Amino acid sequence: MLENVDLSKSISKEEYNSITEDLRIRIGELQRKAWKMDVPIIIVFEGWHASGMTEIINRFLLTLNPMGFDLYTTGKPCYQEEQKPLLWRFWTKIPPKGRITIFDRSWYRRIIIEHNSRGKASKDMSKCLDGLTYFERQLTDEGYLLIKFFLHISKEEQQNRYRDSKKQGIPLFIVEEEEQEYLNEYDRYLPLIEGILERTDRTAAPWTIVESNNRNFATVKILAKVIESIENKLQAIESEVKVGQNNHNEDCIVPNIDSSVLEKINLDKSISYEEYKKEKKKCQKKMALLQYELFKHRIPLIMVFEGWDASGKGGSIRKFVQKLNPRLYQVIPVATPSQAELARHYLWRFYTEIPEAGHIAIYDRSWYGRVLVERVENLCNSYEWKRAYREINEFEETLSNYGTIIVKFWMHLDKEEQLSRFKQRENTTHKQWKITPDDWRNREKWNLYLSAADEMLQKTSTSWAPWTIVESNDKYYARIKIFHTVIECIENELEQRGLQ
Repeated sequence: MLENVDLSKSISKEEYNSITEDLRIRIGELQRKAWKMDVPIIIVFEGWHASGMTEIINRFLLTLNPMGFDLYTTGKPCYQEEQKPLLWRFWTKIPPKGRITIFDRSWYRRIIIEHNSRGKASKDMSKCLDGLTYFERQLTDEGYLLIKFFLHISKEEQQNRYRDSKKQGIPLFIVEEEEQEYLNEYDRYLPLIEGILERTDRTAAPWTIVESNNRNFATVKILAKVIESIENKLQAIESEVKVGQNNHNEDCIVPNIDSSVLEKINLDKSISYEEYKKEKKKCQKKMALLQYELFKHRIPLIMVFEGWDASGKGGSIRKFVQKLNPRLYQVIPVATPSQAELARHYLWRFYTEIPEAGHIAIYDRSWYGRVLVERVENLCNSYEWKRAYREINEFEETLSNYGTIIVKFWMHLDKEEQLSRFKQRENTTHKQWKITPDDWRNREKWNLYLSAADEMLQKTSTSWAPWTIVESNDKYYARIKIFHTVIECIENELEQRGLQ
């Protein structure tokens, strides 16, 4: 990809000044139009050291309204970032609709530093590149415009710029210690960079190689490419007609002719209260010890609770955390998204809550709302919820590749037991807050939710994040099954890592 780039291209100062004024005006117009049309834009700058990136980015920023963009410079991760997967720090910085986010170096620089300089295995690099591809596709599928630039200079030009900087006594840049070897290893890094560019060059998120031996030419090319990309995006939106994407009146559930997962579940399973008390005490003691093993070995754990209204999610979570150290776990109740959350990719709010290494995050409902309540209630269109199966699997795969244990529970009960619990809540003063009109409305759509849950379980139960269906007609049985499942998963993980 880089071997055929003509680095001799240049533009004189006079020509540059005459061209850029019109480009600045057009970019300003397009920024305002993208804001009005709620189009989020991400611009990525990558390139060689001494490629002139700082100056070129500054020239570009001067064409924008400063109220409409954010600039992030990617350097060595801080302590908090080191305790999260690589993409966490970038997911948390994606722009809301209508704004522009510019990355001065990005996830690509981190993969080069973290997966090459420290000698990590090539299979880890491959998994990480898969995660980057998932990330970018999820954003572009959601409507983000992603523009990626790689500023390319020759080895000779790089060395000349190093020498000029040294002669003038002016540091060309401030370089983190971990990047020192990157400075004078042009030949070593060239094939690695070419491989990354080729593997991550996609139709929806292509790379633009910028010939940067001449800064004026590089700046003009970047401005022209940004204009072209935004114009094409806005024109596509204005003329876009996607069959079924905007039809919110369609039937959201197609009758499921496949075998049902949930219809086969035996909901008669139960244990006595005495057996429950004895087993709960033993499991809580065991889980308290395992919590410290997770912390000691920096292993994050995510627990997901989904299921029917009144299936016992909240009670099960309370019993599970009763003897745990509250500094090392967090319960995350997922409710209706806020305006800030609605303005971004739906996975954004879940990425912001993923646990640090060694901590536990427990989700009382989760990202599966996209294929359950949002699907059934027509809160998203069919294109969005059908796409979500793949996105969710990729999200969980990325977390698993980082080393996160993922345990997912579907709390299942029958319609008669749910009705009994609803009535009990209505007739018990201190429990009346738990029953709402929405609960009754959802019950009327039982069959629709059943079909949606069945499809969800079949399409998102993976080797790295399998579903456990919890028979919940008997709360005591359900709680003990949850304890046993989590304990077994943690012990298996510790054994596989040679930590037990």
